[in-house]
Amino acid sequence: MSIFEYRGYIISPCKKMPTSYNVATQGQGGKIPKILESLFTSTNIAKEFIDEYLKTRVEKESKNGKASSESGG
Repeated sequence: MSIFEYRGYIISPCKKMPTSYNVATQGQGGKIPKILESLFTSTNIAKEFIDEYLKTRVEKESKNGKASSESGG
């Protein structure tokens, strides 16, 4: 089993359960979002969760930016 890098995250086999995968941030000291703290049964499922997290994060950021520009007008 190997380690995968995907969209700023590292997907690697869990040491205690080698058939499961966990997600970590690239680099040192990054905080992992709650949605990515679980163990995943495949790298594809972990990638889906990363994609969903990044999608919702972008949506929240664009909503916040849009709301502040409308109210600050």
